[in-house]
Amino acid sequence: MKNKIVYLLIALYFFPLWVSATSKGEKIFASYFDILVNSPAGTEVTGRIHLERNKDVLTRPIPVGYRFEIIKQGNEQLFHIDTRYDLSNRIMGVFTVAQGKMTDSHPAFHQLTVALKNGNELLNTFTVRIKVVEKKLWNVFYERFTPNTIKNKLMYGRIKYTDKEVTAKILELKRNNGKFEGYKSYTAHPQDYKGTFDLLNPFLPTGTIEYDWLEIAKQIGGLGYAYATSPIFGPQGFPEQRKELREALFSALLNYIRSVPIEGNDILIDGKPIGKYTGDGFSMLHTHKWAGSEYPTHQWDLIDPLIVPILYLMPEILKGIKEQDKTCMELHNGLIRYCQLFMALIPSRRIINDPKGRWGEIQDTLYSSGAWTDANLGHRSRTMLALPIIWADYNRPMTYVQYWYSDFYKDKPFKGFSLLPGWSPQGVVADVSHWMTKYYVATHTYIQSGYQPDGTISHHIANATDVAMAAYGFEWLTDCNSGYNYFKDTDFRIADKYYQSELDWLLKVYPKMFYKQRMDFLVAGRSFLDDLRAFTTKTYTKAVKSMLNAQNKGAKLTGVEQLNTICRQLKDNTFEYSGTDAYWVNEYLVHRRGENEMPFYASLKLKSERTVGAEDFSKKVRRSWHMGYGILQVKVKGDEYSDKVICNFDWHALPGLTEEWRTDPLPAKGGAQASLPGLNKISGVLADGKAGMGIYHHLPKETYSSATAFKSYHFIEDKIIALGSDIARLRPGQGNEITTFIDQTALNSPLTWCAGEEIQTVEPGQSVNLTQEIKDVCWLHQGSKGYVILPVKQLSLQIKSGKKINITDRTIADKKPNFIIAVSHGVQPGQNGDNAYRYIQLPNVSAEEMPERVEALLKDLEFTMQDGAAHAVYSDTDKTWQYAFFKPGSISVGKTTVTSNDVAQIMLRDNGAEWVLSVNNPMPDGQKQTLTFSTSAKLPAGTYTYQTKGVYPLEGETVTVTSEGKGSKVTVELPDSRDAAKYNYQSDLYAATPIIVNIPKK
Repeated sequence: MKNKIVYLLIALYFFPLWVSATSKGEKIFASYFDILVNSPAGTEVTGRIHLERNKDVLTRPIPVGYRFEIIKQGNEQLFHIDTRYDLSNRIMGVFTVAQGKMTDSHPAFHQLTVALKNGNELLNTFTVRIKVVEKKLWNVFYERFTPNTIKNKLMYGRIKYTDKEVTAKILELKRNNGKFEGYKSYTAHPQDYKGTFDLLNPFLPTGTIEYDWLEIAKQIGGLGYAYATSPIFGPQGFPEQRKELREALFSALLNYIRSVPIEGNDILIDGKPIGKYTGDGFSMLHTHKWAGSEYPTHQWDLIDPLIVPILYLMPEILKGIKEQDKTCMELHNGLIRYCQLFMALIPSRRIINDPKGRWGEIQDTLYSSGAWTDANLGHRSRTMLALPIIWADYNRPMTYVQYWYSDFYKDKPFKGFSLLPGWSPQGVVADVSHWMTKYYVATHTYIQSGYQPDGTISHHIANATDVAMAAYGFEWLTDCNSGYNYFKDTDFRIADKYYQSELDWLLKVYPKMFYKQRMDFLVAGRSFLDDLRAFTTKTYTKAVKSMLNAQNKGAKLTGVEQLNTICRQLKDNTFEYSGTDAYWVNEYLVHRRGENEMPFYASLKLKSERTVGAEDFSKKVRRSWHMGYGILQVKVKGDEYSDKVICNFDWHALPGLTEEWRTDPLPAKGGAQASLPGLNKISGVLADGKAGMGIYHHLPKETYSSATAFKSYHFIEDKIIALGSDIARLRPGQGNEITTFIDQTALNSPLTWCAGEEIQTVEPGQSVNLTQEIKDVCWLHQGSKGYVILPVKQLSLQIKSGKKINITDRTIADKKPNFIIAVSHGVQPGQNGDNAYRYIQLPNVSAEEMPERVEALLKDLEFTMQDGAAHAVYSDTDKTWQYAFFKPGSISVGKTTVTSNDVAQIMLRDNGAEWVLSVNNPMPDGQKQTLTFSTSAKLPAGTYTYQTKGVYPLEGETVTVTSEGKGSKVTVELPDSRDAAKYNYQSDLYAATPIIVNIPKK
């Protein structure tokens, strides 16, 4: 724990609703009440008074003498209060309009003082405000949320029955007294199911009891969809048929929810409850292997299918409750009971002091945001937004699961601590409103879900930090819009700052990853094979519109006009951006032009012991295994790596990869992140807005990959340069050649190539498998891209196309041929092939221009490589020097020597009037304090401050330049653990930030 004062401030800030209604006695939940204008005597106020201790009613019953009493209200004496108990014996205070009275004919509010007494003993007094309204808050929520539920197939179980099938299901339920046929879960004990468990992937189906529960819930969902939409059974259908379906749904729901164990004593083991807490009847099944891992950790899956039927039944349920209908009262109480499984956690996810836990060490609020702070909040929000409608009571807490409450922890390790520090249940509307502020969660360390300071978003962190900018990340960013709209302009509205966080990511981060209407597949997460044009032109723009429409009246957000302009440009395919940006946490770089230049887009994705590549959820064919291993793409037209191209990929041959060219299937087992992080510590990206570079030690941890290499990447205007050295075999593999893949894309125009004097062509539709030894400059061209290979020694050029390509997943391939350009290093690099490579990609060039461009490049560029030690590149045209140090050492290029005392990336640009010096630490550990190096370039002495990069730049440290002989010595102060507070306790992540200083020559 870093600072208990911070904890206390957080707790006090977020707990005012119940604090204001509490004295020395019981905690009272009484934050909101409303009633319609012109309501006659006997009308119940919406919102009841609740006690926090209601959660413990099974072990600590409410004393029989407890009662509520109004001790003060206005002269009109408008309201009466009753003390009632729900069917689970929880106490409630219920307001009704007093005998002979009627509420105001216009909006108003009435303030009352209420007492909680035990017999004649006064326990609490508290203030209640009852609003007289023209539309109740419950109706606002219902009208805003319910109609949209039928647009989401998850909320009705993905089943749409025909009217004929609905009729058959009604008959089935009647035959079986409200039970669907074929499911023993209605009466069976969980141990009656013989589950099968996969230790390597615990989330695979186990065949345990919860799989029956889900299927039943889905069928109820399908009937609910018919109740909401059918021309026969729906709102505009036939009353008799609709009534018949309603009664069938009531019966099906009651029988199903009664069959699911919720309380710990619902399941007995040797006569003892399976657990002590509400929800344990469900969540503790996992510990006895009576349930798998999937649904006890993805609880929303068992509530989602029921949302449509429940919400569309709610008006009838509430009407029945008002009329004291036994079925409706039992059903409503049963739904409240069933929904407790939503916040029931398996034991390992209740632990508050495990740094390796799902949400980190929760008790350390400087480095953990608490339980449930991950991208699944979007999934959870579907249930959360349904709860205020189902509860139909603003002040009943959203859960009775005891360990979510602050009193469970008895002010340990600090006062007011809870699983989500700063929150303890206090009333469902206030509770859900609070959860809607938890979409923006900043990360503080690697392997933590959240929003990275570089702008990337991470969710699944089983092995290392991932980047998931489409699936998971984008939903996490934007699913909040439903909640924002839900609470829009109400007393529980969401503050502008939460909208602003979303807007900042939509404006400052995502557009830089869009090119020609397509999202970059390298950082799309599990969505890498999706239609990323639709993501950009539809999903993104729709989310922007949704967010802006959900604003509160009078909202003041920065960047709205710019965001609207970007959306218009995306739809018109006129959006361009020029810049070079390093997303250093996830080791990803984008280098692009187009605002004032011929457009192109290049990006690089690395990985290390800190990061992973894209997840792959296919259970049959693995594709994304190598994504992250130094993958380099260059786009001009924009569709070079579209879903229609990469579906035909040989995924062993990704552009930029150096690996054995294997022909066997990529490993399918082991889960979505089976490719694992690397064993390498060295991996990083550096950019100054105009130029950039990457450094990468290829050292796979998983045992399928066979090679190791030292690689660097250099982005200087329209020259995208890749260098590799000390390439070697790491594992036996298949014994095939180790290869560096330069490109793989669609063969939709001739591929021209020249090795020596002869120019050759591969035509579209042609299938070739060509090999040619090259010792000198070789160039290739296809579409709008040129490729220049500069062998150090002898390399083997390989070109494959059409049917000669070993397509990885033929189930999705469309038979449109790709081509692959690669260079082979032999089975044993350095013995039967060169263990190094140098190549350049050129956007916006024609085949006819290639000889001239090659000649110009040979004059412009200079390269130096030291095996396993350092790489350097110099561009005379752009007066740019770039140095990649894999270990301390010295290297010269462009008449400038740099000697580094550290593993580092160093970039120097001569802008004429000033030097632009850029540095970063590609081996961050959060502890290293300085980088030091010397250069033969004479830089003006001085101390220069820098700002960190990222979405919200921070004031950084200093770069000190001193004279050293004829050159200069440079000392770079890094963000480190000593500066934790300064960097918002994200110093581990800022340790690799690009450090850029402008040094005036005069």
